[in-house]
Amino acid sequence: MKKMLSMAAIACLAACAISCGNKREKTAPIDFASYSDSIYMDNDSTIGEMQTYTYEGILPTDAGIPANYILTIDSYGLNSDGTYSLIESYTEANGMTRTHYDEGEKIVIWGMPDDSTAIVYELISYSNRPHLRLLAKGDSVLHKLDENFKRVSHDVKHRLHRK
Repeated sequence: MKKMLSMAAIACLAACAISCGNKREKTAPIDFASYSDSIYMDNDSTIGEMQTYTYEGILPTDAGIPANYILTIDSYGLNSDGTYSLIESYTEANGMTRTHYDEGEKIVIWGMPDDSTAIVYELISYSNRPHLRLLAKGDSVLHKLDENFKRVSHDVKHRLHRK
């Protein structure tokens, strides 16, 4: 009797599994690209197009020597995080011209110790150079800041202008 009851239960389970399996909806598997895009928003049209912003001008180096800078920022908006490339060239006292190229991440800092409404761009080098902090004045001028968020120079010639 126990054997027959066990056999009947197994038969019912098998029939149920077969009929339930046929009613299940078939869905397309999620491929890696779709999964990746949904997580990282690589192709999300709601965040807009990648923009390129270029600034040029003169800023003092850490040694106080005036240097010509060309800064290119790539981000979805001027006040959003992104990447940068920087060309810095200056003439040393011996007459030799030095040019340095750098690239890395641009991080936006909202507010600083003496101005809660300030917008600061912190440039973090991929090659472990010291961080460069730039105070944004509107969308057209950048001033160099030191590690204490103080302007390095108040000279009107020492700033970067958007091109």
